[in-house]
Amino acid sequence: MPEQKQSAEIAVPGPVRRTFSYSIPSGNESLQPGCRIIVPFGNRKLVGFFIRLAPPPSDIKLKNISQILDQTSLFNKELFDFLLWMSDYYFANPYDCLAAALPPLLKKAMTPEYSWSGNAYRLVEQKFKRLPRDIGALVRPGQKLSTSDLKLLRTSGASLFRRIVSSGLLQLNWPEPNWGSKQKLVGYRATTDSDWDDFFARRRNCLPIFDGLKRRSELIEAGWGDHTIREACKAGLLTDEYSDSPATLLQFIEAKEAVKELELNQEQSAAFNKIRNGLDDGFGTTLLHGVTGSGKTLVYCHLCREIIKRDRTALVLTPEIALTGSMLSYFRSFFGDEVAVIHSSMTDRERYESWKGISEGRYRVAIGPRSALFAPIQKPGIIIVDEEHDGSYKQDDPSPRFHGRDAAIMRAKLANIPILLGSASPSFESYHNSREGRYQLISIRNRPSGAKLPAVNLVDMRRDRLGGDLSYFSHQLKQATDKRNQQNEQVILFLNRRGFAPSIQCGECGHVPSCPQCQVTLTFHKVGKRLSCHYCGHVDRSYDRCEKCLKTYLIFRGVGTQKVEENLPRLFKDISVLRMDSDVVFGRRKAYDILQSFASKEATILLGTQMVTKGLDLPEVTLVGVLSGDAGLDLPDFRSKEKAFARLLQVSGRCGRADKPGEVLIQTFNPEDELITDAARQDYDTFFDREIENRRALSYPPFSRIVNFILSSENEEALATAMRKFHQDLLHQIEIAKVSVTLLGPAECPLYYLRKQFRRHLFVKTKQPTKLTRMLTKWETAQPRFGLPASIKIVIDVDPDSMM
Repeated sequence: MPEQKQSAEIAVPGPVRRTFSYSIPSGNESLQPGCRIIVPFGNRKLVGFFIRLAPPPSDIKLKNISQILDQTSLFNKELFDFLLWMSDYYFANPYDCLAAALPPLLKKAMTPEYSWSGNAYRLVEQKFKRLPRDIGALVRPGQKLSTSDLKLLRTSGASLFRRIVSSGLLQLNWPEPNWGSKQKLVGYRATTDSDWDDFFARRRNCLPIFDGLKRRSELIEAGWGDHTIREACKAGLLTDEYSDSPATLLQFIEAKEAVKELELNQEQSAAFNKIRNGLDDGFGTTLLHGVTGSGKTLVYCHLCREIIKRDRTALVLTPEIALTGSMLSYFRSFFGDEVAVIHSSMTDRERYESWKGISEGRYRVAIGPRSALFAPIQKPGIIIVDEEHDGSYKQDDPSPRFHGRDAAIMRAKLANIPILLGSASPSFESYHNSREGRYQLISIRNRPSGAKLPAVNLVDMRRDRLGGDLSYFSHQLKQATDKRNQQNEQVILFLNRRGFAPSIQCGECGHVPSCPQCQVTLTFHKVGKRLSCHYCGHVDRSYDRCEKCLKTYLIFRGVGTQKVEENLPRLFKDISVLRMDSDVVFGRRKAYDILQSFASKEATILLGTQMVTKGLDLPEVTLVGVLSGDAGLDLPDFRSKEKAFARLLQVSGRCGRADKPGEVLIQTFNPEDELITDAARQDYDTFFDREIENRRALSYPPFSRIVNFILSSENEEALATAMRKFHQDLLHQIEIAKVSVTLLGPAECPLYYLRKQFRRHLFVKTKQPTKLTRMLTKWETAQPRFGLPASIKIVIDVDPDSMM
């Protein structure tokens, strides 16, 4: 009996979470999973990914694959399997997961170009009686169509455009990535494995070998000539490096050379040895619970050195780009140019070069925020997730809506390697798992070199605050700041609210401007007098009078970092301030430059949002002031207390990190609140023990998993109707599949109107998340989009970090 011909399962972009079957061209049966494929899809041609071979459907005549773009897979097997797992668990289109793991330049190559056939005029005569005059005027044999010409063709009618393409009059091309402008030579490095003496034996002068990157001018000054440099490059003594080469990425971040010589103290050594002993034992999760300033990063570096000795690779995740620089300076000290960086502030070319270098095994350590989880590391040895509790690891939009920490654990499991989670304020999920014995728990309870945790005091703002428009500042914090200024020490002030004022109100008619696209008040930013929505990005510029009554009497309600920065000179004479929030931190190096300026004591005060709460090691900071310790406590989210506690604990740890004692002042209107008093004592265990019982009683994570179904529409009535039907259908499907769940809702989202969309959500709590997503997959296959009208958008968020 002849062997049955196999078809190809292809993942394509779009809202439908499934693969499609296509016929494989003869001679391409050895196609590798993860290759990019061009396939016909309706009236278009799309780039998709080959997933696997499968028996062809019996009731459908398959279309042929149009073109195969890659001869080998863009993913190694371990990464490919992980991305498919992510698609299943986070209920995402497999195309979205695979595309998320590629650098932008490879995704840009997925946009086709059209050009006129070389014999275009003859084809027009043979296959068309007449073309519309405006279309005929576009025909240029052999020439590429401009974007405007292509738009005109498409709008001339779908049937005419299809005829033009099918006739061969237009040819479809899939270009290679645009590598951009010519690279700039930045310098040379000496290669130590070359025979230096033999090369210079035939020359008059023997020049010494050197370390690091040297510019051409530096070599000339040291006695090199142009001819010698060229010959040394040919002989392999020197390698030239260019501006977009991964070794020179973020070169402005200097290595902390001193840390390489630091010895681990007793607690650090004990933690290091425990983890090192398990490096060859396969998968296992360790939680390193170290107080702020305990030297967790130093332990990470020593572990990665052990991994490299075993000829393997390390992947290190940090929660935010702003923290990548701090981590990178440590790792550059230990590993030099063996470190690669991946994050979104890099240029497209830089990201491609890093991705390529990692996939070719040229880099032994890869560092970055959650997107670095997709790094194509070869011979993985360990994954490290720093500040594992941080909400920045969760991607809310676009799909895949994954959690970097949880997904990293699964990647480690699939690769059969250990994973290390580090935090001073662990997530409830991680700490509970360590208490239950699922994770190994290692604690570091002291800071190195005799440094002490800061003294934390609460300031009751009901009794101690300045008057007038400075009421957000207490007498106690002002006196403590004055004292540090006199002692030539530094201060961090934390306020988790950017802008000048959270809202403004007309003093004449009472009007409060709100976002026309969201039901939220607009934040006032003094630069440009602009009102800004921090959810959708809407901006009203030059707002200097009421839009209703046109009067100029405006009242600024509340306080943001811009207002505090403006008023600090009124409080402190001859004192310099640096502000660090997302309004001033932009581009690849702004955060690093601000922190370097502060570390160089160019300012006494560093004022900022949550960017200043973690990852900063500034030995001259001896005072931290929390301007609003109550922020975030009243949000309608079961994680709000956990997040608020972590913020207070983390920002408290920014001071007293050297031989000078530190002090933290937390300003609050609720000094008796148990969460705030626990944070003041740095007592994580007491806080955890109390709050975990509340989670247990209500069956919230870690005692269940949550899936949040969010439906949205511009039509409020249609949304309410669709949600009622979806709720009933979901209950029916759950009953058929026998999934054990608890449903909450449906209800309006706390942010009900956002980006011109009304929003309702429905929570499902379950201990069977895999069974639930399988049920959803089966339901969606049988009933596309779960039977929802086209006007209704649906987002399925597995393990959401926010309930807003």
